Amino acid sequence: PSFPLSWILGRAADIFLLPPFWLHRILGWPRYYVTVRPLRAMVLQSFTVCFWIQIQNRGSQTVLSYSTPERDNELVVTVGSDVGLWVGGHFINFFLHHRSEEWLHYCVSWTSHSGTADLWINGAVGREKSIQKGYATQAGGTLVLGKDRDNLLGIFSNRFIGWMSHVNLWNKVLSHADIRALALCKHNELRGDVIGWGETPMSVSGGVVLETDSSCH
Repeated sequence: PSFPLSWILGRAADIFLLPPFWLHRILGWPRYYVTVRPLRAMVLQSFTVCFWIQIQNRGSQTVLSYSTPERDNELVVTVGSDVGLWVGGHFINFFLHHRSEEWLHYCVSWTSHSGTADLWINGAVGREKSIQKGYATQAGGTLVLGKDRDNLLGIFSNRFIGWMSHVNLWNKVLSHADIRALALCKHNELRGDVIGWGETPMSVSGGVVLETDSSCH
């Protein structure tokens, strides 16, 4: 079954807990996005963000965006012909050698100690890159799924069009074994301590739709 969240929550969109057996379908209209209340302050010296997505558009799309009053791109992850990562206003990208409209599992990790960033797709790791060695992300910002801050201000490039599920964010770098297990749907009980899918309060703007989750099967 599917139904519009705006119908359930009303136009103001109350805070709710997303059950783990539902997913967001974000249709790409300018005002469709999900605001997240992280479980802890977004002061991160390391992180891993993992998610399942099925996208319908090959252009660059924002999966997760964290912005502060001082900086739009404090922490942003985009997908498309490549996977883009912003940390503290600096940008790197991981080129993709294949494209798919099927469900794919992504994990992106980063650690301040070495500046190392890695991308995993379906449990396989690619070539590591380096960004923002010695940095820590700043508190006091806004965390959003499906849009970046420019979009919220009225510029609607990079909006997410497709399905999104099991979005989790940890304040550490997960082990290779944990990431492979997540990609094989063997560790669904492993939830993030910053964003925990099914545990983190979220609020919805626009007509984001909930559907039965088919990402892990």
